Amino acid sequence: MLIELRPGTSAEAAEEVATRAGAHEDVTAWPVRLAGRVFVVVSGDESLACVPASPAVLARRPTPDGHWLVRRDSGVAAREVTIGGPPLPGPPEAPREVGVVGGPRLWWAAGPCALESTEDAVETALAVRAQGAHALRAGLSKTRSSPYHFPGRGLRGLEALAEIRRAAAIPVITEVCDPREVAAVAEVADCLQVDGRQLDNRPLLAELGAQRRPVLLMRGPRASLDDWLRAAEFVFTRGNSAVVLCAGATGTPQQPGFGAITALRARTELPVIFDPSHSTRSASLVAPAALAASAYGADGLLIESCTKPERLYRPGDAAHMFPPESLADLVATCERVRDSARSLEVSW
Repeated sequence: MLIELRPGTSAEAAEEVATRAGAHEDVTAWPVRLAGRVFVVVSGDESLACVPASPAVLARRPTPDGHWLVRRDSGVAAREVTIGGPPLPGPPEAPREVGVVGGPRLWWAAGPCALESTEDAVETALAVRAQGAHALRAGLSKTRSSPYHFPGRGLRGLEALAEIRRAAAIPVITEVCDPREVAAVAEVADCLQVDGRQLDNRPLLAELGAQRRPVLLMRGPRASLDDWLRAAEFVFTRGNSAVVLCAGATGTPQQPGFGAITALRARTELPVIFDPSHSTRSASLVAPAALAASAYGADGLLIESCTKPERLYRPGDAAHMFPPESLADLVATCERVRDSARSLEVSW
């Protein structure tokens, strides 16, 4: 349950409402400020929660589906999310790209799924930036299906990630799996990615909500739209409304979930991008999948690309890599397709 407080409610008054609402030992409540509005999040048995008769209380917002803040009609979810934070401490950086996901232009990021060789990653970052990318993807941690596959460099790769960010003057998106590592990664990365298999990792989502970095939520192959939106709601309830949803495969490769893009449009204002690489697991299918996603109205693309795919550790990752030198042409074509599809939209 959510209790919305009146605009301008002080921090002290919000804390008082939260204390009274969560007075029972089986109820927890805390205040949160989002989009200029003030809420008290009530977690636990709602029948034991007390909505105080306080002049600060504006309305009670039931949450039967487990999500209200991210809904289109809540007025809280942002249509646009900016990815590209302030410069890192240390030597001055070159002017950096800043991208808006959900704006009039198609946003896109490219790079290797996992950060491996720093030298190769810098080379890739420079290559994708030259092609017009708004950000580099390079995962520090990976949720792998096998314990024998490369799990990523984790916190050991933070220095390398910072080096890449400075050398290429491009925002970086990286994956984080452990809630204990979120704060350290947020000091370097511009956007924190969550694998679809981590949507039920509530401590991770709560920690991401405590940061002020955008969060990229991948959809799990078996996750429903409600599962996905509830994960976003977890991030929101901790104070972070900069969430981007990333659609992909919905069961097996070669069955990309394009329909999720349009289905989400009716339910949330959050920007939705598409990953054609993991959806198809084939570089030869990345272009048609990206074009189809653009026709469905995706706000952006997350593409696997690498200048040295033959040097990747994990068997099979090289097969996903779209050639960096072809990225600009692909994205330009995707933008034309998206614009054409929009011109044909029918209003009922």
